[in-house]
Amino acid sequence: MVRNFEVPFYTPISCSDRSTKICQLENGVLALLVSDPTDTLASCSLTVATGSHNDPSEIPGLAHLCEHVLVASGSKKYPSGNHYHELIAHNGGSHNAFTTGENTTFYFELPAINDRDELVFEKTLDAFASSFNCPIFTDTVINREIYAIESEHNVNKASVNKQMYHAIRLLANTRHPFSRFCTGNFETLTSLPLLHKKSVKNSLAAYFKAFYRPSNMTICIRSSHSLNALTKLLVTHFGSDVVGEGPGSALSRPSLRPSTSSRSKISENKCPVSNFKLAKKEWGPKYADLNAFTSHTNVIVINSTRSSIMRLVFPLCHKSTRLSAAAMMNLSRAWCNIFGEESVGSLADRLRTQNFITSMTSSVSEFATGEDGLILELGLTQLGWRNVAAVLKILFDEYIPLFIHDRTESLAKYLSDINAIDLLKFLYQDTEISPMELCAEYSTRMLLNMEALKPECLLMGSPILDCNRPESPIEEFAGSAESKTWWIGQAIMFQNFISEFVNRQNLRLALLGDYSTSSFVNLMSSFGQTDPYFEFEYYKASIDMFDVPNFDAPLRTYDYDMPRYGKFLPSAGRSLNLIKTALEASSTRAQDASLSLVAQRGLIQTAPRLVRKSSTCEMWVKEEDLDLSFRSKTMTSFEIISKAIPGSPSNTMHLEILGQLMAASLSAELYPAEKIGYTYEVFSSTKGDVRLGFTVTGFPEGVLTLIIMIIGRLTTMTKLEAVSRTMFRQARVAVRTRYEDASSENCAALATLGLLIMLEECMWSVEDRVEALEEIDIDSFRAFCNRFLSQPIYLNLFIQGDLVSADSIYDFLASELTTQSQNGSECFVKEPVARPLVPGTNYFIRHEGSSQDPNNSIVYFIQTGDREDTRIFTLTSLTEYIFSVTLVPDLRIKKQIGYAIFGGLRLLSTTVGIHITCMSVSPSKYLEVQINEYLSYMELQLLGTMTEDDFRKLYVNKFEMMCKRNTGNELQTTAGPADVMGQIEANVRSGNVSEQGYCMRMHKRIRQQISARRYNFDVDSEPIDANMLKTLTLKQYMSFFREKISIYSHRRSKLSIMVESPMSVEKISQKRLFLQIETYLKVKGLRISKPELEKIVQASHGNQQRLLKDLLKHFISNGETLKVCSLALKEVFKTLLSSVKPNTGASESSSLHEMNRKVSTAIPPVQITDLNTFRRSTVTHTR
Repeated sequence: MVRNFEVPFYTPISCSDRSTKICQLENGVLALLVSDPTDTLASCSLTVATGSHNDPSEIPGLAHLCEHVLVASGSKKYPSGNHYHELIAHNGGSHNAFTTGENTTFYFELPAINDRDELVFEKTLDAFASSFNCPIFTDTVINREIYAIESEHNVNKASVNKQMYHAIRLLANTRHPFSRFCTGNFETLTSLPLLHKKSVKNSLAAYFKAFYRPSNMTICIRSSHSLNALTKLLVTHFGSDVVGEGPGSALSRPSLRPSTSSRSKISENKCPVSNFKLAKKEWGPKYADLNAFTSHTNVIVINSTRSSIMRLVFPLCHKSTRLSAAAMMNLSRAWCNIFGEESVGSLADRLRTQNFITSMTSSVSEFATGEDGLILELGLTQLGWRNVAAVLKILFDEYIPLFIHDRTESLAKYLSDINAIDLLKFLYQDTEISPMELCAEYSTRMLLNMEALKPECLLMGSPILDCNRPESPIEEFAGSAESKTWWIGQAIMFQNFISEFVNRQNLRLALLGDYSTSSFVNLMSSFGQTDPYFEFEYYKASIDMFDVPNFDAPLRTYDYDMPRYGKFLPSAGRSLNLIKTALEASSTRAQDASLSLVAQRGLIQTAPRLVRKSSTCEMWVKEEDLDLSFRSKTMTSFEIISKAIPGSPSNTMHLEILGQLMAASLSAELYPAEKIGYTYEVFSSTKGDVRLGFTVTGFPEGVLTLIIMIIGRLTTMTKLEAVSRTMFRQARVAVRTRYEDASSENCAALATLGLLIMLEECMWSVEDRVEALEEIDIDSFRAFCNRFLSQPIYLNLFIQGDLVSADSIYDFLASELTTQSQNGSECFVKEPVARPLVPGTNYFIRHEGSSQDPNNSIVYFIQTGDREDTRIFTLTSLTEYIFSVTLVPDLRIKKQIGYAIFGGLRLLSTTVGIHITCMSVSPSKYLEVQINEYLSYMELQLLGTMTEDDFRKLYVNKFEMMCKRNTGNELQTTAGPADVMGQIEANVRSGNVSEQGYCMRMHKRIRQQISARRYNFDVDSEPIDANMLKTLTLKQYMSFFREKISIYSHRRSKLSIMVESPMSVEKISQKRLFLQIETYLKVKGLRISKPELEKIVQASHGNQQRLLKDLLKHFISNGETLKVCSLALKEVFKTLLSSVKPNTGASESSSLHEMNRKVSTAIPPVQITDLNTFRRSTVTHTR
């Protein structure tokens, strides 16, 4: 039996063709079904109300391990562990999972294609559901996934965000599970269980049996199926006799099919959806009266060479306030809007004018059920890092009293404006890029307190205020006297909320930066510590926030003010009643969507059209009359391309400084537009030539206003005296800081960027750019700016969506930019090209990574030919598909060489190739050997033993189906983006660009194609030769493979970019040994100071006998009993020996030699030692 709930969901216009239903199965599973007839993908997500807060104290990371093992081990129905993954890989889908403190979510998506008349989605659903019914936990898979988690954690250790979040854990109540390390690593999942005599396999089975219950689960399924068809799929695969049985072992529990009485009870229970509070019901009794933050320890400082960060956390304990859960959600959202405001008159603008911050973001984080945190994160300048106390003074002594408490009526109007804007943004929001990500969001959201969230607000993610309901008489602040009074009441409630929670006593402060210049470190009376999991050094202490040290920067006077939204608001956004009416109409349309006939999105697409063309500009447009996602939306991109100034590192840096100056000048002024939903980007060319690009999107009546403001500021900046020396110096520092941050990126990102630098004609190296930046002064900058707009330029213009303002935009840009001084002689725009690798090359280059990153990486690139060659492109794309099926299973699952492994198509300006990218703690040279082995296996064992029929059945036919449905781009989820240059983020952009979905992705793709003069608008990159695929034989494909890809080919063109951690293997091993021993000694109750233990570990040089002897000597001399001490130490070292990880390439001298005996390339590898010499040589070969 299925219980259906009638819920009139609030729905954005872009999704009003979708039918949505919430229901409950008789086993207790709560489900959301979404029928979207335009979908080309089918997706599913399942969330369980259990997570790392249920980890046993002896096995941190067990919940995360269960997430990894559950869908990888197989089940009683599908004993083959890889069945679920293979189904997804073979059909061009993708999958993921994540574990939080209280939830574990699994999700996947697939192209909506058939395989011999059987829906692939149904087969995958069956395999997916079977993982939650009698899973098989095997030792092999458990051990394999422990190594995967170790690799994942090594990646996390280099992430600043992960470090900062862990720092907040270190400030939490040590009795609360939030305070614990939750990811898990090799030590916590092998060594600690051994010390505590715990079986990981049995613990996993017990964990699954205890917490993976149907009543704990929520599911979201979405596809183009009808709601009735989706309901049948739900019952078939997740019904009472299918989900919820324990592992296939002695710990297996009986089926959770309800008894007759319980089934009757469910059918008769008329409780509304608002009664569901799954997370609260599950976690409330476990936490009882335990609070996440009770400790007086309120400051932590992490020592780091990276850009300084200040994170302020204000814990919200729902049990300690009279406010309702819904009120807390609404007030927290208002806090995010107000404290995160960046317009003129805001806290962020105040701190920027003082030169204290480079960025500021606000957010709400859920630490546990009933325990949230208001987060304010500041990117600090060097001056700001030295004056943390001044930042706190501005917040607590200026902003809160002057802006929040002294201006009740202004605050009321502000809250009214924010409310209308939030509704407007929801109403006109873009559709998402990934359906499965949205499914995961929905299934997680269904665990929340539905009484507070309100079921009709499920798609919104937060409850709406009472004034937004259709029957409410309350309008915007100025709408009526009653409305004004109501909004003043809301302002007073917000002021009380701030007084209660946003104060010095409730502050937890996490800082990341250089110890030596931090005044806060001087206040720490405690010793510095090293975190055993993230291995960062930190100080932690309790500081009286009313008695922080003095600061040395004089504070300027500042006038706080409310943001000015008026000139950017569309007419519909000026009246709350109009917005409510539009929202009600959209929601009503969605309720009747099942009765409508809707075409799939691909069938209603129009092609971009060239409507104007001259020697100075071209204009393209694309109408979107039938696509609801573009309702009341105009997207405009244009490029200003210099036809006279050549590309060079210095000219690229001039453009970046110009963009930074525009950001400093415009960001606060444009922030009200960003808040309403407009976006803007300013970007210099990724190709290295002299071009400045812009993208502006939003409501049609405001896009032209933004463009006029941006171009007006650009022309002002290019005037000789417009930029002061102080402005120039700050912009140059900001650009340099961004490059310093970029050099601290993870090693895989650095290696990918390195490939572009090596092979793109005008892609300058970071070293060249920084050197050019140092040589630029204000005089050379002014001279460049004067030349940029006064000399001949070419304008690319592309407008998409609502074209009501298209002609006005063209006329304005043409008059402002192309009517200036143009030479009489014709100048042509020369597009940069890629440097093709010469056939018969096997290059590699090594580069040092970030000092904070313990990982190594490799981008192994094989050039296959010219990008314009349709045959080559088609065969390379087919190779990408084969990679998607075989690469991860071989390198990550079987060989376990690293956690981050992906491979596929790589497009350069004029060439195409295939790449394999890997990040691991193993040396990059070892990774190259493993990739060579994989390619040899692929050629000799996989393809070499395959029949023609199998080749077509396994690869060609399925690849053809994906191409027909135009879902080949879905491979990018496992291969990474094919066109990396097109994915490089703009230097200057509004903060909401990353939140955009399908429309922005499509617009940027077409923008990139127009910019590169590649007009294949119906595909993501280049067209596939469908006729060739129909007749392609294995023999023909192998001919291509053996020439272009095979390691045994004498004509292959290959280049590897290796980024290696500067940390030595010995140093990493010694540090980890110290942290392991420190942890184990604490478990056994043996205490030793950090300096003394470090001294003993260093003196041992890895010799365990000497280490044991010196530790024994130390403890006996400090009064420990010989027998007890000896037994404890022997147990510690027994654990260390039994948990030693096998060598995965740590020694280049031995294991690499053995690997090289197995396979050797036909062309010996040649190291590139001088980048610029190589670049010049490839140019020579090209010519």
